[in-house]
Amino acid sequence: MNTRTESLQYPPHPHAETLSANGDIRLAGLAILASAIVSTATVALDRGASGSTTQEILQSMVRIQSWHQNVHVVAMACLCGLMYGFTVLSQRLDLRRAPVLIGLITYALGSALMLVATILDGFISTGIAADFVNGTPEAMQAARWMIHVVESIALTDIARVAWVLQSVAAIAWSVALLRDPGARRVVGYIGLVAGGLPAAMVIAAGARMDLSIVVGTLLLQAVWNLAAGVLMLRERPSV
Repeated sequence: MNTRTESLQYPPHPHAETLSANGDIRLAGLAILASAIVSTATVALDRGASGSTTQEILQSMVRIQSWHQNVHVVAMACLCGLMYGFTVLSQRLDLRRAPVLIGLITYALGSALMLVATILDGFISTGIAADFVNGTPEAMQAARWMIHVVESIALTDIARVAWVLQSVAAIAWSVALLRDPGARRVVGYIGLVAGGLPAAMVIAAGARMDLSIVVGTLLLQAVWNLAAGVLMLRERPSV
């Protein structure tokens, strides 16, 4: 037998769940757009080391250490924002679909590698410079070699693998989007090109990857991210 209190309880309103889901989609879309714009801006604002001798290069790295670290903290936050946004997108596209699940897994792996890369570039390399800048000439030369290993070898290889994984994710999501009509299909075509080209560029460049490849990859990724963010803002709530 129901009590009076139980009889006064109202069933959950389906419209409230719809509004909540729509709010999550829009928030995720804004997260992708904001992260894409801010991350591109931080790359443009970042400062590099200068100097002709080993000591001058180390001193320059120490001078920019604080700024360099702050820029990479922002970049790490943007990676988290993009991961959140694309996780919601994957839920929206249905994680039971194989391309969607593949996209989310590969993007998560790529993002994890990018976080490692930002730590190496933003903290490890400048930390080495700060520790050895006042050392002997032999110690400073050893520091320069360690920084070379970190930035020119480890960082480059990690970034290459991360970009390929993120391209695989964009292609997988695009395949899922192409099966749907309207704006989703348009974004799917954008993803195949803007999302897939970075992998082709990185693989073709191999060990000869230069600044033009890096800039081109970042710009293409920005196009894909912006397209995905706008799509999520235009999405209608599920019923």
